[in-house]
Amino acid sequence: MEEKTLSLEQETEIKKKAQKLKEEKKLRKIFPMVIFGDTSTGEKEFYVAYMGEPTFPQFSKFMAASKRDEVSAMRALAKDCFLDGDKELVDNESLFLYGLMGQLSEIIATRQSTLVNF
Repeated sequence: MEEKTLSLEQETEIKKKAQKLKEEKKLRKIFPMVIFGDTSTGEKEFYVAYMGEPTFPQFSKFMAASKRDEVSAMRALAKDCFLDGDKELVDNESLFLYGLMGQLSEIIATRQSTLVNF
C-alpha cells in the first residue's frame, strides 16, 4: 500500500482551522483527524473531521453504550464530538469503520498518571 501524506500547506490549513474552531467554541482541545480516501473509487483525496474532546455526558454515554456494542458506541461518540469537516466520515459506513473509527481512541485517551504508594 502506498504511503500517503499531507503537504505542508494542507497540514497548515488544517491546523489553522482547528485553532479557529477551538477559539470560537471555547474548547480545551480539538482533534483534527485526517483519513485518506481511495481516489480510484471516486472518493476524495482526503477527508478531515474536527473532533472536540468529549464532555462528561458524552463520555458517560459512550461508556454505557460500549458495554453493549463497541462499534455503535464509537459511532455515537463520533456523532457527539464532531464539530466540523467532512460529515461523511461519520455518516458513511465504510469511511467510518475503516477510517475514522481507528482514530477515535485519540479523543478518549487518558492522561499519563501514576500512583505514589506510602
